[in-house]
Amino acid sequence: MKVLIDNLNEFYSENVRLVKTLMKRESPKEHPELLKWALQMLYFNGDNWIEVCRIDNYMHENQKGSHIHIYKKTHVKKISARILKERFNKVINFGDDKNEL
Repeated sequence: MKVLIDNLNEFYSENVRLVKTLMKRESPKEHPELLKWALQMLYFNGDNWIEVCRIDNYMHENQKGSHIHIYKKTHVKKISARILKERFNKVINFGDDKNEL
């Protein structure tokens, strides 16, 4: 796999960040889709970065295609905004209207 974006961090506050990873396959044997990608929303609780939500198209249990870990399939920012508010009492604006609760 050729790495195009390696863990690019996009900070929304001092303790909320979105991590982006993007790779391009060099052979169909490496991955069923041309691009392999992941978006991971993290929250820093003072000690550790905690994964709030993740969406990727990595192979899991021999199934391909994009999917969201843990939560129902909706936009990662919307889910993350809700979880941050409910679990950590942290209100965050990601700069778009798509994460309004």
